[in-house]
Amino acid sequence: MNKPKVAHIESLRGIAILLVVMGHVIGSTPGGGMKIDLPSYWRYIYLWIDYIQMPLFTAISGWLYALAPIKVNLSIGKFMQKKVYRLLLPMIIAATAYFLIQYIIPGTNQKGNLAEIWRIYVFPYTIYWYLPSLFIMFFMIVIIDKLKWAANIQGWIICSIAVYLGLIAVKGSLIPDSIPNLFSFKGTLSQFPYFIIGMGVNRFSKELFTSKLKKYYMLFAFIGIVLLQFKWFYPIAKDPICQLTQPLWVIALLIVVLHQTRYSNRFFVWLGGYAYIIYLYHGFGTSGGRIILSRLGIHSELLIFLFATIIAVCLPILIETLVKNGKYFVF
Repeated sequence: MNKPKVAHIESLRGIAILLVVMGHVIGSTPGGGMKIDLPSYWRYIYLWIDYIQMPLFTAISGWLYALAPIKVNLSIGKFMQKKVYRLLLPMIIAATAYFLIQYIIPGTNQKGNLAEIWRIYVFPYTIYWYLPSLFIMFFMIVIIDKLKWAANIQGWIICSIAVYLGLIAVKGSLIPDSIPNLFSFKGTLSQFPYFIIGMGVNRFSKELFTSKLKKYYMLFAFIGIVLLQFKWFYPIAKDPICQLTQPLWVIALLIVVLHQTRYSNRFFVWLGGYAYIIYLYHGFGTSGGRIILSRLGIHSELLIFLFATIIAVCLPILIETLVKNGKYFVF
């Protein structure tokens, strides 16, 4: 059964995937994307995008899961089998294609060794690290639901604290680098609190949104935004306290956005419907857009950003349209 569409959540999903695309166009580091280093204002824009893009995307996944959680009569194996077809198989196809194109076409970033292509299916690989992480999140959440650990607000709070400790373990480097990041399990630990928050906002909205609590959410969200400016203008980015508390401010912002924001926009609702296919294939557009303009001798940062973003959004939508209408591609 398809999950019912909720306009303001679909709008948020459209905004979230657009932020993901824009962030990858700019590049998470000066060596990627548009290859822009400090003190460019593009890096400041990326700071804002990076603050919210993946937490929002993950929280929306949790919110949507709460609409249609695992059924009592459905086994965990059957549920996860669907997620294999939904998440892992498309990831294998898209990641393989991306790796080979990166390897073959000149001018692309992060070319790999063809003999080590197997690693992209086992370890985090570029933008596709998120899909095995999300797969593990779904596995963990169905266990939690099967055991009824989050069936009430008290249990959900305990689960939220427990998974936040997992995030702290990653952020605080309590998990040694010597432990291989198999199937991006560290990504799971760093993102799962946002999934749990999204689920809780949907499932326990009455308990979570008293008039007093709303004021605290707004205050903590504001503190986080202020601290974000300090992270840019002052050298506190590596401060342990700043790193370990930042997720709390992000969580407060997510709660406000998911519950309090009822903004709905027809374009973003439409875009949200293509969010998954855009995530899978936007990397082809971000790289392709940059290469095309470079070959044309166009080096304007603004034009490259706009063109690559448009290509990265439109190309996956075209791919899905061809799949549905003509069966030209196999996923």
